Amino acid sequence: MDIAIRYYSKTGHTKKLAQAISEVTNVEALSISHKLESNVDILFLGTSIYGNSIDPQIPGFFDSIDVKVGKIVNFSTAGTNISTYEKIKQLASQYDIELSQQEFHCLGEFGGMNLDKPDSNDIENIKEFTRNII
Repeated sequence: MDIAIRYYSKTGHTKKLAQAISEVTNVEALSISHKLESNVDILFLGTSIYGNSIDPQIPGFFDSIDVKVGKIVNFSTAGTNISTYEKIKQLASQYDIELSQQEFHCLGEFGGMNLDKPDSNDIENIKEFTRNII
């Protein structure tokens, strides 16, 4: 199974999750500035909510995909319980890429809220989530 991990993270919270996925899959986690270089069965895509939406760089990443992606598995962080799933679902649909119904979302520290999130429990939870996906 060919797996890729890409993420966008301003604060490092989503990057922490991507690195945990990397530990389980033995696949390097790279930022979305790294274009996909070959076909993948599963793309773990990490994003965050900023100002009630995903960052504008995410649609640009989708524009750069010129290889076959079997399905995307969404993972995200945010200062609230609102995940990026619906926004990624819209993008994936526009690019005719399947989006797994399974997603991982956890809180991230924001403005003094959710201190130390994602924490060690969140990291263990995403590792277990990843094992279940692969």
